Amino acid sequence: MFHSRTKLPLVLLAAGLLMKSQQTPGFRIAGQVVQHLSNRPVKGARVSISPLTSRDRPISCISGENGEFYFSGLAAGKYSLAVTAHGGVQLYGQMGQYSTAIAVGPGIDSEHIIFPLRSQASISGTVVDDAGDPVSGATVHLFVQSIENGLRQTIARSTVLTSTDGSFRFAHLAPGTYYVAVNGRPWYAQLNALNIMTLPNQPAPPPAPAELDVAYPVTYYGNTTSPDAATPVKLEEGTHSQIQIMLQPVPAVHIALNGIEKSPEQQVQATVFQRGPGGAPISIQSWTNNSVLTGIAPGDYILSTILVGPGQPPGPIGSQAVTLSGNTTIDVNEAAETSLSGKVISDSDIPNQVAVALVDVSNGNQVAAFLGPDGSLRAFGTLAAGTYDVRLANTNEFYIQSVTVKGGEYSKGRLTVTAGAHIDLTITVARGLTQVNGIVLRDKKPVAGAMVLAFPQDFRHGNYIPRDQSDSDGTFTLNFVAPGPYTLVAIENGDDLEYANAAVIAPYLKAGRVIEAPLAKDARVEVEVQPRINAKGAPQ
Repeated sequence: MFHSRTKLPLVLLAAGLLMKSQQTPGFRIAGQVVQHLSNRPVKGARVSISPLTSRDRPISCISGENGEFYFSGLAAGKYSLAVTAHGGVQLYGQMGQYSTAIAVGPGIDSEHIIFPLRSQASISGTVVDDAGDPVSGATVHLFVQSIENGLRQTIARSTVLTSTDGSFRFAHLAPGTYYVAVNGRPWYAQLNALNIMTLPNQPAPPPAPAELDVAYPVTYYGNTTSPDAATPVKLEEGTHSQIQIMLQPVPAVHIALNGIEKSPEQQVQATVFQRGPGGAPISIQSWTNNSVLTGIAPGDYILSTILVGPGQPPGPIGSQAVTLSGNTTIDVNEAAETSLSGKVISDSDIPNQVAVALVDVSNGNQVAAFLGPDGSLRAFGTLAAGTYDVRLANTNEFYIQSVTVKGGEYSKGRLTVTAGAHIDLTITVARGLTQVNGIVLRDKKPVAGAMVLAFPQDFRHGNYIPRDQSDSDGTFTLNFVAPGPYTLVAIENGDDLEYANAAVIAPYLKAGRVIEAPLAKDARVEVEVQPRINAKGAPQ
């Protein structure tokens, strides 16, 4: 959605083995697939290449006895190189969404590639109740600490449901730190809820027996209900972690909702969330019966309400933090309404698909605001209190020229939102995104696999940092660069570097190269690679 030069390939398509003889005109890509840690050859892996200009046309082969592979008869250009093994796909030199493409052409060595294939990790486990019996149909949430947009965040990665024996599994995981949470409802409480459901405007049913009116609180690995006390699962390359989480039923609380219209033309829907690791929301399974939410464990929650009606898109009413220790009544009209409105201004026509995205810097959650025919903004989703990057989405033509904000604080490309605030944005945009082409060097020789970053010297255009990774010939292309001054840096082994953290990147900026975008036509800038440094400022 956002401006980045993403090098991840399309899903690899089945392709015939296109192995041509060495006499075939053209160039070759050849090399060996080895295990990353042991350096042993990997036999039988599927190796695929596709031109960067047509990723939907991959060709593939199977690595031989010694892990060898080759492709011949290739046209000059750049190719994405990928290996598929054990159900996972890895790109050559992959760092997150970026990788090193293979350059092919006269005078370029593309025939001695060593592809170190990393072993993937996994987490599997079981969910049981207080009697030790398996809990089926529970939702298991996986969170991971990772670098997103240059900041270290804890983000929601995926969810699965437990099977009938209470088991679950997360496969194809990279090394890192993970957290696991589970939420669900006891089967007997679900059955009881279904039995007492009534239609709106009908008399409320009799209260459920106490032994059936129970709920499971969101529970983390380590058998705690606090995300701050959750036990992390730390995975090394190729490791497999087996865990168990026990759910303890507790008496459920009920929320009676006032202010919900019974008219079929206009309804209010309520959803209950709990903040997980890094602030990522976890939706709580609850039952709505006669304007009463049931099946919720005591705890701290966010109650979010939206207005729905025939022929109109959902619109947020507001959200409010609630602490539930017993049955309570909440008026949805008293929710703190944190709203977003505004307009986008341009001296040229803006395509309908262009949107404004607010990206939470703590967890990567996004709230999108779409443009009306008159350039007005309408938010889709609930805007929570927090700090957000303001970006344009769904466009490779327009960039932000300036942002003015009423109702919130905007500084250095970031918007700070407080609960209950009404945010009014005026965003001026223009056409004129450009590319920066260059080459990474060390002692005048090309360097492959370096992280390349262009840091804006002012924040008029927001906080977006163009990024790429140098290819096998040392060249790179930074796309979607707005006009203005930048400091260009190239960093060796930039994987897992928190480059949007000012304190982390400051030493590299001192040795960076200042450029002004757009560059002269056909210009190619040279940048010297810098070694990765540790916390003490010494090379790693």
